[in-house]
Amino acid sequence: MDAFVATITTFPVLPLTVLLGISVGYWAFTLLTGADADVGGDAVGGGLKAAGESVAGALKSTAHQVADAGELLSVLGIGRVPVTMTFSAAALGAWTSCTLLSLWISPEALLLKLALLTGSSVAGLLGAAALLRPLGRALARNEPARQRDALGRTCVVTSGKVDAEFGTALVEDGGAGLNVHVTCSKPNGLKKGDRALLLEFDPKKDSYEVEPVEWLLPEEVASLDDPERVSQVLSRVRQK
Repeated sequence: MDAFVATITTFPVLPLTVLLGISVGYWAFTLLTGADADVGGDAVGGGLKAAGESVAGALKSTAHQVADAGELLSVLGIGRVPVTMTFSAAALGAWTSCTLLSLWISPEALLLKLALLTGSSVAGLLGAAALLRPLGRALARNEPARQRDALGRTCVVTSGKVDAEFGTALVEDGGAGLNVHVTCSKPNGLKKGDRALLLEFDPKKDSYEVEPVEWLLPEEVASLDDPERVSQVLSRVRQK
């Protein structure tokens, strides 16, 4: 037991232990808040929420870095799987393989430790791909319906800018969120953290056309919360 604890708390396993801890904390927070929203006092509930949101934010931040390699994830067949799920599966696989190999080899040289960390990370990603590829195919089959459902929703820009060729954004879905490609053909000041409205989907570019929410009239912004009036807002915005 002492050897196991020493292994997971020292390099090269330690970085993967931290990542796995962030992942476990995120999912624990998700389960607790979904199943126990009304239990506990305000102080305890507030503390749990703050701690959980910190963990969730850390995971999402790390996952967004993984999402920057979207082409690689697409090649592996998991480009449609939520990045938090991909990150969690890869972290678990990498941590497991690195821990077992470290216990077996007991590496001493720094280069060997680096090689072990790198190899385990690659193995974790490949393992996640093998595990999640069926889910990716299922999500791809449901993609047209999901694309239609997303129109009229707002997103939060995650790239430094959005122009006619490039942009990324996060669409909140009550869970980890959906990372999507977005563009805006009109000159705009969209930047990271700004809200935008999803107007159209271009399947060839796999990208949504968006406009800044601030361009909408106050009554149009209010209509975004009413599913029956969203189509009217989209129609007016497209005609501008």
